[in-house]
Parts: sequence; structure tokens; C-alpha cells
Amino acid sequence: MLAVPSSLPPTTELVTKAQLVARHPHLLSVNRVTWALRCRAVNGLTAAVFVSACGELLIHEPSFLAWFFGLSGRAKPRAGRRTGRRLQGPMDIENNRGGPC
Repeated sequence: MLAVPSSLPPTTELVTKAQLVARHPHLLSVNRVTWALRCRAVNGLTAAVFVSACGELLIHEPSFLAWFFGLSGRAKPRAGRRTGRRLQGPMDIENNRGGPC
């Protein structure tokens, strides 16, 4: 018999990716949740994700939503764009040129 660690939250708060998107379709998309789960080691979501015995990822919904709204796990304000990208100047109206899109 498997021993359940005491750090696991109640099973009523654990959902799959599809269930999370279905519960909050106005906030979340499948792509957004997939990205967050894939990058969880970097973005601070490791404590909110558990791996089930069959290998499926289970998400602690309250922790995920707190992370998503910026209440935990990531610093506010969000980091700016990566360095190394050139900022384009104002659009040159006379020559009808602008920076690349």
C-alpha cells in the first residue's frame, strides 16, 4: 500500500489541465496552461503541480490561480522583454516605412 505524503492538498482541489480550462474558460486557454505547466520549473509553479501514479499532471487549483493572478510565485511587476532586441524608432511617415512587425 502506498503512503500518501502529508504535503498533498485535498483531492477536491486537484484538477487536470482539461478540467482547469473547463472551469475557467474566460481566463485560461489550453495553450496558456500547457505553457505554464511546461515551464513550471522556471515560473514558480512547481509547488502547484503533482504527478499522479499514472503519470498525469494534477494541478492544485487555488495555487495555480494565485500564481496566475500574480499573488504568489512570481515577482511583480513582470520582467520586461529580453535584452538584445533593438527598439525601433518612430515610424517614418514620409517614406512609409516602419520597423519590422
